[in-house]
Amino acid sequence: MEASTLHALQAELRELDTQLTQTRAVEKKAALAAFKRQVELYGITQQEVLSALGYIQTRSKRVAAKYYDPSSGRSWSGRGPRPKWLEGKELVDYAIDRERRTWWPGEDS
Repeated sequence: MEASTLHALQAELRELDTQLTQTRAVEKKAALAAFKRQVELYGITQQEVLSALGYIQTRSKRVAAKYYDPSSGRSWSGRGPRPKWLEGKELVDYAIDRERRTWWPGEDS
């Protein structure tokens, strides 16, 4: 009697596994259709989807330094927390001058 019960349970398990596979396929198809509508509605790109899912990482653009310490050679872009070498100091004193200069002294081109 126990063997037939085991056999019946295994048959039921196979049937449930088949139902699970079919139900998953139907729901997956519906989810993909809903996702497609959202992508079209909001104009989402492949790059944005892959980035949101964590498959690719978007890199922050490097920013040119705005402040420079000539004694240590350190620089800071002005983003993020103020570095220790600038604590208690005036930013104006360490600002990098980005004005266009003449190449040679006395040259005015």
